[in-house]
Amino acid sequence: MKLKHILLAGFCLISMSIFAQEASSNPNPNSAHPIDEADVQYRAQIWRRMDLNEKINQPFFAENNQISKFLIEGVKAGLLTPYTNDSLNTKLTLDQFIDRLKIKGKLENGGLTAEEIAAGFGGEAKPAATTGAADGVDDGWGTKKAASSTAEKKVVDDFDKGPIVAGVDYYIPKQLSILEIKEDAIIDRKRSRLYFDIQAITLKIPASASDAGLEDAVASFRFKDVYKFFKNNPNCIWFNSTNEMQHRNMADAFDLRFFSARIIKKGNAANKDIFDQFPNEKEALKKSQKLEQQLQDKEAEMWEN
Repeated sequence: MKLKHILLAGFCLISMSIFAQEASSNPNPNSAHPIDEADVQYRAQIWRRMDLNEKINQPFFAENNQISKFLIEGVKAGLLTPYTNDSLNTKLTLDQFIDRLKIKGKLENGGLTAEEIAAGFGGEAKPAATTGAADGVDDGWGTKKAASSTAEKKVVDDFDKGPIVAGVDYYIPKQLSILEIKEDAIIDRKRSRLYFDIQAITLKIPASASDAGLEDAVASFRFKDVYKFFKNNPNCIWFNSTNEMQHRNMADAFDLRFFSARIIKKGNAANKDIFDQFPNEKEALKKSQKLEQQLQDKEAEMWEN
């Protein structure tokens, strides 16, 4: 009888030990698929730029099914938490998030500050006072020509007149065509494979839609939250225009890496992106492709060893 109890106790201990090994230690709170820290052979943090207007990425940006649209709706519904940046330390309130969607610059008061408006800049140009018909009009060469007997309206150059804005304008999802992806490139020693573990997604205003001519971040999102939001929303589809019977949920599309996004930064002490290190666009592109190849080579080295 005692032997039976001893064997049972030993079996329970072995089962608990196996379960403890399968459970991920120190799980990453931002990852949808965390990898056990004990299995990490190599890790590199990288940032990617995903242009949703590129042909390969357009399934994420289908008409009325834009990923930007779903992210905005998720925040407004209280299902997604927006952050100020991809460090995911500081949350944005709903009002702060909506304020970041406001179109600023030229579409507000002609791009003038309150001080410039108070100083009298902007507004309608006033036509210059006209002289009488008897005096004629100076033609600019020192001579006067008779004023036309027919009353004509003077054309006013209103290039500095700001557009009339009724209320406040906001960027629409179709204008928000840039995503920045922050992820860990991890070599899993147990499976001898390279995995890309997405940590955060940042929705950005493209430079072409920004008055400053620079990309501007709207908000960042924890990928684990975004993944869950997509999974629970069947309308968040990756649009398959080749075969509409084979649409995919956006969460699955990210799992399958159906997107194209080139590396723009790898973790470094100076925190510089590739364009800071290589101002020449051609050289920056070469460096990005080289980093991609180096990551693939690390996976191959695991199989060789």
